[in-house]
Amino acid sequence: MAFRPSLRSIWTLVAMAGICYGMYLWAEYSRVTINRANYEEKLSAANRMNSALKALAERFSEGGEILESYGDPRLDAIIGQQFSTITTDIGSFEEKLASANPNLAAVAVEFLIEAGVKKGDRVAVALSGSNPGKNLAVLSACDALGVTPYTICALSSTWWGATDPQNTWLDMQKFLNDAGIVKSQMVAASRGGVDDNARGLSATGRVQLADAVARSGVPLIESVSLAQAGANWWNRFSAASADHKYAAYINVGDCLASLGHIENLELLKSGVFTRLPDRNWPGRGAMHAAASTGLTIININGANRITREFGLGTPKIPLAEPGSGDVYSTEKYDLRVTATALFIALGALFFLVRLDAKYFRLADAGVDPETLL
Repeated sequence: MAFRPSLRSIWTLVAMAGICYGMYLWAEYSRVTINRANYEEKLSAANRMNSALKALAERFSEGGEILESYGDPRLDAIIGQQFSTITTDIGSFEEKLASANPNLAAVAVEFLIEAGVKKGDRVAVALSGSNPGKNLAVLSACDALGVTPYTICALSSTWWGATDPQNTWLDMQKFLNDAGIVKSQMVAASRGGVDDNARGLSATGRVQLADAVARSGVPLIESVSLAQAGANWWNRFSAASADHKYAAYINVGDCLASLGHIENLELLKSGVFTRLPDRNWPGRGAMHAAASTGLTIININGANRITREFGLGTPKIPLAEPGSGDVYSTEKYDLRVTATALFIALGALFFLVRLDAKYFRLADAGVDPETLL
């Protein structure tokens, strides 16, 4: 008679369940951490950014009264007060906090490598005073990879950016350059804000922005419209590296002269683009001019979104230390353990099914079931 499985063999089912569960636990806890590609470069970039943050914090603490204290000196140096004479628009504190995470530099490394940027290359980088953390992440990533960034900065800031008129982003960048902590070629700067000329700011704020540009030693770009600003920026970038083509154009944050229009922030996610997607762009800026020459575009915006996508953890105070996040490593099952566990489970299943078949054959032969248990 053919074998017919039955729930009567309860001990067989219990044994099989126990063996399979044991093999599952063995395989589940056999997972190992594997470093992702370019681990060393990513960690180097994060360490450079952390060192830069510490240097800025030390410089900031020596400068006198700290207007805002956030519980971590590294934050105090690059997140300014909410309002100042050079503040142009609203901003998110959580976004600025996420931008200050040193591990954001590791994400910037991943983007640069994905774009094909390599040691010895030059990149054009559009910065703004609103995003000191993102700015620093990109410069640190370039430094770690041996890439030279040529930068233009829109200097004014949204809330909680580089809002101190005496400690603007250009002041920070020049300090880091002079100290040899993070290196960059500062090409020019503009006031930023409306029409890239801080239209609507007070006369005091506009003068303070011009003074900060003068302190940095770079020329001030003045424009009467965003369209003109975009063209001026790209002309400055092109002239600064006329003898060597850029390997990529990097837009950092919400610099309008680079983006062309504030709505373009919603039309272009963070990432690497060998060509810009087809969109009904409300305006075109230096980024579009760069793309028209065939340059790869790297867009780094929305630190909160990047943090979630690359597993950098919830933005917090104090800041995370370098080396934490899914951008560095991933967990994988040990395939040897998994294969062995599967083999054992299948072997046990075969053995118990054979035993169960024997049990039913004896039962069908008239043997008392009680004697088989």
